[in-house]
Formats: sequence, structure tokens, C-alpha cells
Amino acid sequence: MKKLRIVVADGNLDYVESLAAYLRTAEESSRFVVTYFTSREKLEFYLAEEENIDILLISPEIYYNGLKVLHDTSVIFLDDDKLTVDRSDQNSLYRYQRLGQLVSGMLAIYYDRNLTAGKYLARSKQTQVLSVYSPVGGSGKTAVAVNLSKQLALNNAKVFYLNLELINTTSLYFSSNDDDPSLQVFYYVKSESPLLLSKIEALKKYDPYSMVDYFDIAINAEELLEFNESDVKRLINGIVETGSYDYIVVDLDSSLHERNIAALKECDQVVWPITNDKQSMLKTQSFFNEEEKLVGKENIIKDKLLILQNKYLDTGIRATNDFDVVIDGNLPFIENWLTAQSSSEILGNDLFNQELQGIIQSKIITGGRSAASIG
Repeated sequence: MKKLRIVVADGNLDYVESLAAYLRTAEESSRFVVTYFTSREKLEFYLAEEENIDILLISPEIYYNGLKVLHDTSVIFLDDDKLTVDRSDQNSLYRYQRLGQLVSGMLAIYYDRNLTAGKYLARSKQTQVLSVYSPVGGSGKTAVAVNLSKQLALNNAKVFYLNLELINTTSLYFSSNDDDPSLQVFYYVKSESPLLLSKIEALKKYDPYSMVDYFDIAINAEELLEFNESDVKRLINGIVETGSYDYIVVDLDSSLHERNIAALKECDQVVWPITNDKQSMLKTQSFFNEEEKLVGKENIIKDKLLILQNKYLDTGIRATNDFDVVIDGNLPFIENWLTAQSSSEILGNDLFNQELQGIIQSKIITGGRSAASIG
């Protein structure tokens, strides 16, 4: 598998050392080979000797038109002025943005020029796709999904939260200083654009409180209703192909729309919240009675199922065996969430997160059980 050979050239030694150190961190070190220079003369000597350079990140002060750079090299300027970057028709990045965002911008430019590069780049990790789904409305799927994303990130994991609900509430939980919306990513998915990988890098957002990447997608039910199985696979696999994530958490609504079935087929594990009532148990059992018709013999959901009893009060359904349903963990009812006004109230509840973190350690990070006991 190919590694990206990156050269950073800038007169600020502290800056290039910081950037190079970031690119060489454990999570990215398997993807990049990084060299840096602070003098034009040493850079010129290196370029004359080194044939294979994928990306040259360079300050305008060091660059000049006569610099011998191969045509295949992506030259990206590190600019001090954000307004200049926004107006420039050159490949430029604002140097003082968050380093993770700068690297995403760098990769977006590189993928724009090298449309098949993602297929050949060395992966920094093996990505696990977790779909959060239940046919039970009001079971707290999104509360589980967003907290799961944050708690996974607290395990030093790189996490992407992908909301595929017909009516999403992402903006209630995640926010970013970057106000450029992500909705156009759907266009690149639907059109099967070779630019998809670069657009994922360019359009994703980062929420600093949860430490999670996500798409800031305005509610567009019509767009989601048109999303088919191939579209969902293309989008999820595109995020996987960035090679950046340990986990992708896919938040689904309770319908049996094609996009939800596709996400269930595509994932490595299904996190299935239910509530303390017989309706939840009956709907869960009914789904699995129809499982083969819904997803096919080759996509057995029970083999990758993690059932969580959400809003648990230590009362309610106890005779789960009446429905042949095995509960893998309990998540407590949080009364304050009935009137919660901020994302920190939802994402920062110690009691809920303590229980969720225990489930993550025993059932997700360690791989969980080999099969669910249903039906």
C-alpha cells in the first residue's frame, strides 16, 4: 500500500516541527512519510535528488516559479491570511487553523488531483462501522448514538458520526466554527463522482467538545428518501477509505427504508436500543422473525447485535425470555434530559456515560459476543 510522501517547507521552525510532529503521530504515521525544510537552498537540493513527492506544503516566501517540482506533485501554499486563501484560485491553506482541519484540507486538494489515490493509500487503521437502529420509536437512538460517539473518542479513537435520519437533529449535539454546510456531499454520492473522497475531507466538520467529526447536513427529507442502498454503501465506504477513523457511528431512524437496511448490512455491529416495555420487545422480536426477508440470508443481523435497554429504571420488563430477547446492557433513564437545553447536558451526564463506557469496553472494543440470542 502506498504512503503519501509529504514535504513541508516554511521559514518558521517551530511551525514546521509542530506540523511534522502532528503528521507523524501514531494514528497517522502509517499513512505519511514527512520531511521538512526551513531553508530554500536545502529544499532545492532535496527536490533535485528526490523523485517521488506527492505533496509539497510550502510558504509563498520560499516558493518561486523556477522551483523544480515535478508535475505530479500537488503544490499547496501555507498562507498567513485567511481572506487571501478564500479568494485565491491557487491551492492554498490557512496555516493557523486547527492542524487536523489543515490536514483534511491538504488531503482534499490531493484527492481532487489524484482521483484514485484513496484506493491505494496505506490505511492508518481498521475502521469499524456501528449502526444505531431500532424499530421502536422514542427508544433514544440518537441520544445513544451521539453519546456513543463521544465516549468512543474518549478512548483515544478517531470517530465519525453519520446521521441518516429522515429528520436529523445533529445541530442540537454537534457544532463547528466552520459554517460551510455539508449537504452537497449527497450530490457527490448520488452522482457517483470520483471527487467524493476529496469532498468528504473538505465538507466534514469537527466538534471540539465531543472530539467527533460529522457532516453538518440541513434537514432535507426528500434527499434522504431518494437515498438507495448503493448510495449508502458508497458514502460509508467513502468515509472508510479516508483511512482516518477507528469508528463510524451511523444514526438511523426507526423506519425500514432502503437506506436503513443498507446501513444495517454494511455495518460491523448493530447497537439496538429498546425501552422497558412489551412493545419494544414485541417489535424487536417481530423484526427478527422477518429478518431473512428484510436483509437476506447472507446479512444476519443477529450475528452482530448489541441490545441495550435504554431509559432503564430497574423496573418494567423482566421476563425478556418471553420474547427470546437477551439484553446486553442497561442505560439509565436521565430525568434532566426531558428539559435539557444544551448539548453538554446530553453529552456530559456522568451516570449515563459511566454505564455506556462499561458497555464500550466489554462489548465493542473487545469485540463483544459472537452472536445474539433471539428467536
